[in-house]
This record gives sequence, C-alpha cells and structure tokens, in this order.
Amino acid sequence: MTKACAVCDAEFEAKTTRAKYCTTRCKDKGKPSANGITCCLCGGAMIKGATSSAQGQSAHNKCRTEAARILTHGPTGYRQGCRCDLCKAGQATYLRAYAQSVKDKHGLHPTTLRRKKFAEAHGYWPQVGSSDWIAPKVRHSLYERDDWTCQLCHEPIDRDAHRNTNYAPSLDHIEPQSHALIPDHRPSNLRTVHRVCNSRRGAMADA
Repeated sequence: MTKACAVCDAEFEAKTTRAKYCTTRCKDKGKPSANGITCCLCGGAMIKGATSSAQGQSAHNKCRTEAARILTHGPTGYRQGCRCDLCKAGQATYLRAYAQSVKDKHGLHPTTLRRKKFAEAHGYWPQVGSSDWIAPKVRHSLYERDDWTCQLCHEPIDRDAHRNTNYAPSLDHIEPQSHALIPDHRPSNLRTVHRVCNSRRGAMADA
C-alpha cells in the first residue's frame, strides 16, 4: 500500500493501514517536542517524554551513539587493530596530513626522507624492490665489468632477456645478505649472474 508521509509528504510503502511516516526520523518529527528543547549534537527537536535533561545536555540516542563511535574510531581505532571504513578513512586522512607537513618542512615525502637518511648513514640506498638497492647505471656498469657472463655457471647472459626470465641478468652478493648484520652492496661484493643461478644459490656461502 502506497501512502504519503504525514511530515515530508514523500510516498512510501506502508506495511499497515495505521502507518503515517516514511522513516523513523519523520516519525520523531511528527511527535510533540519537549518544550522547545533541542539536541545538543544535531540541533533537532527533542521528543516530549524522551528527555529529562536541560537544554544543552539533551541528545538523541542515535546522536550519542554516533558521537561515541567517532570518538573511539579513526586513527586511534586503526592503531588498535580496527579496520572499519571509518577507521581506514581516518587513518588515510591522518597520514596525508602528516606527509604534507613533512613535505612543507623538508621538501620530501616522509618515506623518501627516511631512505635518504639511511643512505647517508650506511652508504647505500635501502632495498625495497628487487632492483631498488642499486642505481640502474651502476648495475649496468657491473654487468659490463663481468663481460655479461654469469660468474656462477660461466655461461653468457642474454642482454635482451626480460628481467623475470631465468637467464636474465641479476646481481648476486658474494657474501649473502643474510650472513651480515649490514648487507654489503658495494661493487666488490657484487657479481653478475643469471637470475636462475642466483635463485639456486640462495643464501649459501661460496665453497
């Protein structure tokens, strides 16, 4: 049965013949107000008989619930492990503001700034990806130094091979990274190898 709401005049599907309002909000608006007292959170009229608090202290139950949810969610809730939409949005907003404040102060993104400080302290760029720990020009110069020959199997390396194929060139640490407190990325500790040979060797030390 289609009826018109007694408050907003919007049409709605009435479940009973006595239904007058399309939503609970309209139903609340249709009730007499509590002597002009309004909700201190949303400013809407309080319903007569629904509050005994004075003006400035009264609030709808829904408004109190939402306010409590906002206060306990956001970046703080995200750090406590909550991953609801509100917490994720709050954390994203917080991180964007933090990144912008660092950019305004140092001219660099926080991640770039941390990695730059690491490079200044240790002498090499921190590894993030498979080819991130050494500059492409330096990497190519090491391939040239080793005459594009695998230093493990001593077979030629295909210069034009895709980087994810078995016989593509890669750099192997003579002293494995896992064997040192601080990995040595200097050219003297790097050698040209096939990608598949590098994988087979893994973290084994040279015999």
